[in-house]
Amino acid sequence: MKHNSVVISKKPFKNAGNMKYKAAIILGTFLIGTICGCVTVPRNELPLYQRSMVINNKAIEDQILSKASLVEVADPNVNNIKILYLNGTPYEMGFQHGRLLRDAVQANVHRVIRLAKILGTEDILDETYDLMAPYIPIEEKEEMRGLAHGADIPLRVIHWFHAVPEISEYGPKRRFLKQATCSNVVAFGKSTVDGEMYHLRVLDWIRRMGVQKRPVILVHRPDSGNASATFSFAGFIGCVSGMNEKQMSFGEMGYGDPPGESLEGMPFVFLFRKLMREADKLDDAKEIVQNVPRTCSYIFMITDAKADDESEKALLFMTDRNRIKVFGENTSLTDEREGTEYPPIDDVIYGGAKMEETYKAISEYYGKITPEVLMEITRIIALKGNMQNVIFKPGTLDAWVSHAANNTRDEEGKACNQGWFYFNFRDALRGSRN
Repeated sequence: MKHNSVVISKKPFKNAGNMKYKAAIILGTFLIGTICGCVTVPRNELPLYQRSMVINNKAIEDQILSKASLVEVADPNVNNIKILYLNGTPYEMGFQHGRLLRDAVQANVHRVIRLAKILGTEDILDETYDLMAPYIPIEEKEEMRGLAHGADIPLRVIHWFHAVPEISEYGPKRRFLKQATCSNVVAFGKSTVDGEMYHLRVLDWIRRMGVQKRPVILVHRPDSGNASATFSFAGFIGCVSGMNEKQMSFGEMGYGDPPGESLEGMPFVFLFRKLMREADKLDDAKEIVQNVPRTCSYIFMITDAKADDESEKALLFMTDRNRIKVFGENTSLTDEREGTEYPPIDDVIYGGAKMEETYKAISEYYGKITPEVLMEITRIIALKGNMQNVIFKPGTLDAWVSHAANNTRDEEGKACNQGWFYFNFRDALRGSRN
């Protein structure tokens, strides 16, 4: 199997600010690190064979682990990204993840929960997860259980870890600093060099959490349902950027805080896992999104490269608790928060934080779009919190991913200014069947 990284040359940057600004960044990072170091996270006290209803001896444990494999890429330019091949039941795949990446999982989970506990309490985290729990698919609940057992972490802490993305988007009780939205661009047909579909997903979020230091591509091949590739971080089974074997890709953006947001629904990170597992085409995805109880306000970009009809190759879903609006290619998009309408582009759907810059960049490169061009566009539209970018080519199951270099908010450390790692999901599926 071929794995390689593509390092894009870095452009010179102007001074990001004066010495006072830099000193404030250094002091803030130091204080967060110091406070986080003083906050305790619950630890597991039970042995595996007592905790697990599935594993009660070493033979079973070894048999489950034998289904999985791990590829470690020793390249600091791509944050030493790992590729984890998971096979079996949801519980087994979670256990494989937790055990094979135990140190990295513990480091990510403990770092994020220490930060979360600065802003809240264990009771708040418990109650938040409890609101979501009835709507989380049983597959993801069992995978989290297996993850907790494999990584030797209390299950409630794993639940907290996976509740953080939804909490950070929930306006009425947001305790994190308000984060700007992400961006997505889908281009195909006349807009690209080869007519192939490309989907750029820009994740602008909370770099100070530091999870981007331990990136992992999770290749799920469940006993039931579609195989998928989730571009994630050690210890996180939810999906913010992903692709399934049916040539579909998935990206998300936040969309403000309209009235009626709720935590009593299916968190989008688990909705995406459900979509990747159950949707074979865009109509399937549309039906699932419409029928599940939703939570906060999001925009979803979902593609289907195999669709014959260009109007069904990609859709942008503007969703919140009580409604869904659907937009296709060559359709004008109105940002309801500011009343601005953005022009339609043939064979393109776009949305995100910097709409004007995105429109100008797409127009400039129209008909010439390639993965390399999208890498350059990412530099134009990514925000300070840029922690991950993925370029999907769903038709061939190719992908390119980059991650932020550090957890500060300096310009040079953004994911768009780092090396890109090339990954072929089709090759990964062949390998996972061996």
